[in-house]
Amino acid sequence: MKAWQVVSFGKKMLGKLALFLVGLIAMLKMGSGVTMAVSMVISILVYAMAFGMSFAIGFVLLLLLHEWGHLMAAKVVGLNVSRPVFLPFIGAIIRIKELPRNAKMEANVAIGGPAMGTLSALICLAFYLWTDSLLLLVLSYTACLLNLFNLIPCDPLDGGRIAVAITHRLWWLGSLVIGGLYLYTYNFFLLLFFWFSLYRIWKNVDLKEDVNYYHLTLSQRLAVAWWYFGLVIVLGATTLYIGAIFNGR
Repeated sequence: MKAWQVVSFGKKMLGKLALFLVGLIAMLKMGSGVTMAVSMVISILVYAMAFGMSFAIGFVLLLLLHEWGHLMAAKVVGLNVSRPVFLPFIGAIIRIKELPRNAKMEANVAIGGPAMGTLSALICLAFYLWTDSLLLLVLSYTACLLNLFNLIPCDPLDGGRIAVAITHRLWWLGSLVIGGLYLYTYNFFLLLFFWFSLYRIWKNVDLKEDVNYYHLTLSQRLAVAWWYFGLVIVLGATTLYIGAIFNGR
């Protein structure tokens, strides 16, 4: 790619990023329920143009269930969070209105999303086996990939917030994985995630900012590890199983 092409691409991406930020700020100024509903409709329409209405509705529902898992987990640990805002081709986000008291609480909230996402993937797969609906099989596969991606142990993904409650060294693995994905896809947002993950490692490599926040017992770390690696194994196995089904169709 020539220099002028790189500059042109950069300007286009900055323009899109600026437009995205303006839209996000505008939606956040509305009520949380209205924001969620409007952003869901916009996301469905955008995805429908690319993948068809049926998949778009199913995919946004998968995102809703993932974020609802975070909301439920936050309520269990006593944190106040906003309703999700859906962002086309990025996913959805929720705002934590009060900070977690320790890394275990933060990990619990982060686990809620992939846990609910894993359940939704298994439900879609079960209904596929019952109905032989290709749409349900595709949605199940999509849910697996979506939640496996979110479990990559680097910020700002869920896996990054979970990993620190196990060992912060998993951040290095996450950065390698996200960097490898960028080199494979050249996706701009993956590049942003990669640089953000490196910044987080550089800033908190020794976790000296708040020792008490990251101080957890061995049993607490093992409990988080059980959930984390359990979800990775279930999602990985389900992904391979669905891939075998696709190959056999």
